[in-house]
Amino acid sequence: MDPRLHRYVLNFSDGSQPIQVDYPDTRVFRNCSSYGDRVPGLSWNEFCIHHQGQLEYLQDPKQVILEAIFDAIDGEELYPVAYERGRRVDKFLARACKPAIDKLFAQKLCLSISTGASIQISVQLGVAANSSKQISPPLLISQEVSRRMERLEVHNGVRGVLNLSNFGANPCFKSIVVSLANVATLRHVCSSIYHNDDSFSAVNGFIFADNQMKSVDPLKLFGDVEYGLLDLSGNKIASAVRLCRELKRIRAKELKLANNPITKSSKYPNSIKALQGNFSMVDGIPYDKLHTTYTPLNHDIDLESDGIRIDWTNKWKLADFEQSEDWHAFLVPDPMHLLTEQRLFRLFFITVNQMLTEIYPCYYKFDGKEHIFLARNCFEQIAYLVHSCNLEIKLPDAGPMVDRDVSVAPRTIPFYMRMNVSRFKLHHVDPQERITKCIQKCFVVQNRVLKMSHFQATEGLKGLWVHMGSTRILNNILSIISRLYMSNCSEIRLCNNSILRMDGARVLSRMGSLRALDLGHNWIHDLEDIKSLGDLPLKSLRLHGNPLCGKYSLPNDYIQAVLKIFPQLTTLDGVDLSSKPGQAPQKNFLCDIGAYELLGDVFLRNYLRDFEQAEERANRLMKYYTDDSIFTMTCNYVMGRSQSFKAQLFKRISKYTKHSRDIRKWSDYTKATNEFHVGVMEIIGVLMELPSVVHDFISLQTDVMHFNGKSAFIHVTGLLRDDSPSTHNQEELYLAFSRDFVLKIDDQGKGFGKESRRLKIVNDHLSIMNPSRNQVKSAFKVCPLPDNRLMTPASEDSIDAKNDKLIIFLELTGLTSPWCTRIVETAEWDFELATKLFIDMVEKKELPDSAFH
Repeated sequence: MDPRLHRYVLNFSDGSQPIQVDYPDTRVFRNCSSYGDRVPGLSWNEFCIHHQGQLEYLQDPKQVILEAIFDAIDGEELYPVAYERGRRVDKFLARACKPAIDKLFAQKLCLSISTGASIQISVQLGVAANSSKQISPPLLISQEVSRRMERLEVHNGVRGVLNLSNFGANPCFKSIVVSLANVATLRHVCSSIYHNDDSFSAVNGFIFADNQMKSVDPLKLFGDVEYGLLDLSGNKIASAVRLCRELKRIRAKELKLANNPITKSSKYPNSIKALQGNFSMVDGIPYDKLHTTYTPLNHDIDLESDGIRIDWTNKWKLADFEQSEDWHAFLVPDPMHLLTEQRLFRLFFITVNQMLTEIYPCYYKFDGKEHIFLARNCFEQIAYLVHSCNLEIKLPDAGPMVDRDVSVAPRTIPFYMRMNVSRFKLHHVDPQERITKCIQKCFVVQNRVLKMSHFQATEGLKGLWVHMGSTRILNNILSIISRLYMSNCSEIRLCNNSILRMDGARVLSRMGSLRALDLGHNWIHDLEDIKSLGDLPLKSLRLHGNPLCGKYSLPNDYIQAVLKIFPQLTTLDGVDLSSKPGQAPQKNFLCDIGAYELLGDVFLRNYLRDFEQAEERANRLMKYYTDDSIFTMTCNYVMGRSQSFKAQLFKRISKYTKHSRDIRKWSDYTKATNEFHVGVMEIIGVLMELPSVVHDFISLQTDVMHFNGKSAFIHVTGLLRDDSPSTHNQEELYLAFSRDFVLKIDDQGKGFGKESRRLKIVNDHLSIMNPSRNQVKSAFKVCPLPDNRLMTPASEDSIDAKNDKLIIFLELTGLTSPWCTRIVETAEWDFELATKLFIDMVEKKELPDSAFH
């Protein structure tokens, strides 16, 4: 059909002169390598892409076609105008593009699509006359670049950033195709920037994100100058060799490469080592630490196609992988993201069989819909999870709050697996090697102490979960410790590691110098679970914070039970046993008995424990604050008062004085609000700057001065120890502190049974000061046992007499031990007065049901 019958006019409504398409030359070139005697001049040419509808299944067929065209013309100028999508044929106009046309004809007008298909194109030359007043893509691009250079932005603290992300999506390009994937277009953009004499000097960074770019060669125009930022994220950069060559002269403080194919290569980040001197950071990570962020889930593995899926329908196939040493993937669907990483692994390790092979989850990530992690060399454990647990992670029972008359279905979290998703490679995580290196980092040579408290938080274990609640894993760790420190370790600190039992502790008998062991705040429920430690020549043992401590009504009972297994002990929980410990002074002062729970796990103890987790404070403490919360602090620590001045001490204390709000030291009172922090994000930012600490919970004295069921005011004082990892080889630093909390109940009726409440901090003030001599002398040495059963010291009665009084009063009243102890303390151990107090409280209905057995 004669194309002249389809004449039309293109009017872009932008002030430019319309294009009259009238096809004066009817020749159409297709499937040929030459246009003969015709010479493409400055007139408009029409390009038709005959895809015949075979690309409709793709997400963006137009982008696939344009990418194939730009690959074919290999850096030559081509600016498609009036691109029109059709069911079988797409078409557009372009002019002044002879080099591009030549390269298309050199390929016989055939495009190779990324899907592997080949598509024919046809070209008709000179379909419309050209005029200088018609639309000009290069001019529009230059004008838009100039506009953006007049509106430089600030990104992550870097000023003067020229933002060209997703540049072709700008509305001013609605009638033309502008793609920086075409090197010629990128070259024109860079030239427009470089030759803008008025604004270029102010440019301190570039954002070229999300532009489908494969090559960045034109950026060399900006070489030999130090910039603040170069963002190339979200492109299609796949060749590390080409990238290093093209960025050889480019320098910036940070380079962003996220979401490029290059970052998914198994050779990344070593593949861009040549750029180490050009950029200080890559994707927010210091260059020298870039290798630690590697994960095969992002670089080597495609979970859509790699490996064999195992779920409820084909569990029988699992046997095929018994001898496999490859990585296997666990996938836990969670579209609402109800589980945190910590919560997931806590439940996961409750589900696994603690007596079977060790299992070390590695490379955890959440992809928006699923929790994913890898494991290998643990088939026995995987078989148990698949067959015995039916591919389900157990959730703890809801407990007494659930109506017992209602049938409750088992509460589980389903998961599935992909087996053999990747072979093990030399640079992958080797749990045994990684654990050994981290143990060595924890040893303090000066005082021969192995500090493995919160071992999972050790920097070298990022990407590897080590659960000491597993008997096999703990035994392996104890075996490594005994081999490394046979003669030069005197104390091991293993608190806060979720340890359940220590059946294999006999391997520690190789350590001839071991005399002290700290197992505080673990999950040990019975002394029988650590009976194997009785064979060691321990002089000091710490068990405070374990569930086993709650089994004993009286401190003396606890001490005697421990001594039956460890008769050689001289110190228990930091207390010299020769001093006949067992009584402790009153610690809690309450204006209302209803506030008692606030001092325990409902708020105070949980908050202080979360505060101790320095690296996780942002995640752990955010739940306590709101956008209206207020935080202030003061530091009145005097250097010369408690110990001689040291440069190290000054550096450690300065972390507190930095945010101290001490009006006595101000010369300008207009700065009164400088250290007045409002809102959750600002408060968390300040708390993250404070050092890691450990609270001496036994030193705490609390006073609830107001409580009405809706709000409370808590004042707490005590002692803490600076426990920053960088100071482990320095002298212990003890600090006295006080903390004032104003709380409100933000929400009620939460959780299972709808009986939980959510507390929020309205106002929080922290004070740091010098500890007294008595505080330092007793630091972490007051017997805390049993928890919440602390009694006033005897005045006339002996310890045994007071224990007898408590036993009789327990039998007489039927009270629980904490309430019994509290009433007897109030009566100053006068048995008759205590009985009258009890009767009076019963008559006034001041005792809750929970006070009785």
